[in-house]
Amino acid sequence: MKRWMDTTLSIEQRVKELLAAMTLDDKLAMMHGGTPDEKLGIPLLKLNDGPGGVTGPHEKVGTQLPAPIAMGAAFNQEAAFQYGEIIGKDARERGTSLLLGPTVNIARTPLNGRTFEGYGEDPMLSAVTGTAVIQGIQEQGVMACIKHYAANNQEADRMVQNSIIDERTLREIYLPAFEAAVKEGNAASVMASYNKINGAYGAENHHLLNQVLKENWEFDGFVVSDFLATQSTVMSIFAGLDYELTIPFKRYFGEPLKQAVASGQVPMEKIDDSAGRILRKMFSFGLFDQESYEAGSERKVYSKHDVEALLLAEQSIVLLKNDDSILPLAPVNSIAIIGQAAVNLIASGGGSAHVPYAGSVTPFQAIEHRAGPDGRVSYVPGTAPVPSGPSFIYPSPNAGNTIPAEAFENGLLMEAYDSADLSGEPVRTQTMEKLCLNWQFDGVPHTPSAKWTGTLIPKKTADYTFYVPASGGTRLYVDGELIIDNWNFQSLYQTGVKRLEAGSRVTMEVHYTSSSGEAAALPSITLEWYAGTDEALIEEAVKTATLADTAVVFVNDYMTENFDKPNLRLPGAQNQLIEAVAEANPNTIVVLNTGGPVEMPWVDKVKGVVEAWYPGQQGGEAIAKVLFGDTNPSGHLPISFPASSEKGPIVTKGQYPGIGLDTVYSEKLDVGYRWFAASGEKALFPFGHGLSYTSFSYGDLLTAQMEHAGIPFLRVTFEIRNEGEIYGHAVSQLYLSFPAAAGEPPVQLRSYTKVAVPAGQAVQAEMLLNPRAFSIWNTTSNKWVVPAGEFTILIGESSEQLVLQTTVIPSLELAQAVERCDSVIHGWKQVY
Repeated sequence: MKRWMDTTLSIEQRVKELLAAMTLDDKLAMMHGGTPDEKLGIPLLKLNDGPGGVTGPHEKVGTQLPAPIAMGAAFNQEAAFQYGEIIGKDARERGTSLLLGPTVNIARTPLNGRTFEGYGEDPMLSAVTGTAVIQGIQEQGVMACIKHYAANNQEADRMVQNSIIDERTLREIYLPAFEAAVKEGNAASVMASYNKINGAYGAENHHLLNQVLKENWEFDGFVVSDFLATQSTVMSIFAGLDYELTIPFKRYFGEPLKQAVASGQVPMEKIDDSAGRILRKMFSFGLFDQESYEAGSERKVYSKHDVEALLLAEQSIVLLKNDDSILPLAPVNSIAIIGQAAVNLIASGGGSAHVPYAGSVTPFQAIEHRAGPDGRVSYVPGTAPVPSGPSFIYPSPNAGNTIPAEAFENGLLMEAYDSADLSGEPVRTQTMEKLCLNWQFDGVPHTPSAKWTGTLIPKKTADYTFYVPASGGTRLYVDGELIIDNWNFQSLYQTGVKRLEAGSRVTMEVHYTSSSGEAAALPSITLEWYAGTDEALIEEAVKTATLADTAVVFVNDYMTENFDKPNLRLPGAQNQLIEAVAEANPNTIVVLNTGGPVEMPWVDKVKGVVEAWYPGQQGGEAIAKVLFGDTNPSGHLPISFPASSEKGPIVTKGQYPGIGLDTVYSEKLDVGYRWFAASGEKALFPFGHGLSYTSFSYGDLLTAQMEHAGIPFLRVTFEIRNEGEIYGHAVSQLYLSFPAAAGEPPVQLRSYTKVAVPAGQAVQAEMLLNPRAFSIWNTTSNKWVVPAGEFTILIGESSEQLVLQTTVIPSLELAQAVERCDSVIHGWKQVY
């Protein structure tokens, strides 16, 4: 038996034995996704994306869970652990050994296309949620790779953008969730981000990778680059990168690294350290000692976890507004369901966090079923399908509206050009049945521009709405008329309308140019249509709403990796639809199917607003259960909802998207609700906000110092009483106000608890604050310190609804213990 296969040896000894037997080629193969010598018996690391569930081909996808932002809204550590547990089980069934997720980046701007992929704007909430998810994943024997380290807070210029951020802000806002993931979640791996941080790329950032991660936090796992994020060989290996995650466009850790070792630029000790880090985790997770994952990866029938997915979705839905107790719905009333989202729910966001799933019950179907045989439920679309923007990795939610092959006379002729403006001779031509491409599939023109021409024969006479969602600029000509001009990539959501006669021969011409003006590495483009116009459909919706007791309008907004939102407005004619329906029916409720905040210019005209997020495969059922009161909503906002894109901490171009490639974090600590508290501005709906079908009162706030494992804690207790007539969950939040001299934001979340409270009864709630909760990062001493003075503890149900408060002065013992306290998650027990 090979010595490293001896399970009686320590992991460190097994790593040492195996490294001694490996050649340089074997070690380098491990460090960039290659295959070492089979005789060594080293299992191949099998990777899969998985921030919100296991992604992959449709036949091997995992459970489509609610988006991560929804888990932030659940404000529930146990639910987050279950979320990770399901992801881990799915990954294990599919043969995955290293899962690329979760994502714990802070939602600095709600325009970020990946807002839905993280847990919100607060570092404490992200740390607790992300750590529990990691523990759930890794308990299944699957390694988690926490991402994207660090300050990866926008998709605009994401591969080259430079986040300029001071050390205190970095430590207090953008790093705590990563620190907790490493120290308390024991994450096996950390993914370095694309962007630069203070001038150095994530995969070349010596300060973040070596000094902070590996030295300060004593991380013993391995660092992985994001796809294509490795920018160098020697600089990256010395900065602390261990594993280059590649697709066949760039490679720096293969032959170039071998040459660097041969020339003496990189010592073998660096190679052994990186390869050893990977092996250490592979041994720790038993990859050498268990049956191969191969058998599981070939299965065709997988666990779907429907019940768990439903419960998680129910916990995450947020009741934002409920005037006159318009909700829950009464089944005996007539209900008009309006909006394309009611039958075409966006269940999962786009990009590498997208989890495909087929067969979901739509919200309309679930509501119709819940209303029963005597229910009077009607449906109208309200608008044409909402433009969803370009697809990235997976087709857009409206891909079902792609113009089908049978509509074209002889397909479409594609001509690809080496110029950015279709000039010159085509370098490639190809006939295609239809236009629905993304980078994963054959037929994608990896050139700066391309053109498709063909003849369309519509089957019916109608006003047609056209869309061309793409990853670059587009133009659409119909019968020679330019009806969409997005050549300069002005908007993700442009549409064009053209009346077509049945049986007529209509010329189509589509132009595409890469957003960078260079050959597109990851292009996508789809040609979609819909027989109908917004104006006619809104008119139909108004008539339907007028005849109903209650109107429920479903609206959505698609978010995806690689593209930020242009603003916070609902795309298409959805705002006009809500305004028109609300004017026709005073009992109007809006259900938001979004990945983050949106503007609500109609909010004062409707009685109810529900945020359903991207709720996963059981989203339709979960929404119906909340609307009818079968489930008492208990979700709370993990991100502030501003009144508009101009209301918030990030409003200058220098802050976002940046000037040149520099994005300056000049708001410093005032991110999200911290800025609203500091400025005196009110959010449309504040961080932590969430209504219930019952109400809670609070009292008897007490504090006392206690000790655990030699570390002093502050114990905070208070009473929560359910003042209503139905069972509910109270999400109680503890905010801390620092002494003025500390220079901190006015309030900061430091703990929370989700407590079940029976109707008419009271329960005692407890929260624990360790020394880290009272500390700030001192840039002179480069350590955490507790500032002198009086702190205020505030308890409430949102950052703007704080009903209890008391003051405390941390003891000298507690202040001095901060250097011995290694826990980021203040007082939380780890979940097992």
